[in-house]
Amino acid sequence: MPDKLTFKTFRALECAISITQQRHALIAGNISNLDTPGFRAKDIDFKTAMARALEAGGELNLMKTDPGHIDLGMNAAHRIEPFEEEGEYNGINRVNIDNEMKKLTENKLIYRTAVETLLRKIAILKEVIREGGR
Repeated sequence: MPDKLTFKTFRALECAISITQQRHALIAGNISNLDTPGFRAKDIDFKTAMARALEAGGELNLMKTDPGHIDLGMNAAHRIEPFEEEGEYNGINRVNIDNEMKKLTENKLIYRTAVETLLRKIAILKEVIREGGR
């Protein structure tokens, strides 16, 4: 019987990777709008998003893009919602490049850690399968 904890770990790592990818896109958008007048930086709270994703269990995180699409009964609580940050006004907008670069580095570390852990878990499973065939 497969170890349920192992597959819960895979699910958690999948969620972490997905959230960091979405957060990376937001942070990159903040940086690219550095000179856009009136722009407000957006971000995702990783801890809250991760808790919601793990709470949702194995449910798909799908969103309707057209009113004619079939409703899968997804609850809005399972979606990751970015929020606008309250930054200091710098004369053009509320984007602080130092803060954005710090968040980008932090997000990259979380992503790399999750990917490395996932790769190691897969390597362990491969080894178990290989040795079990002897």
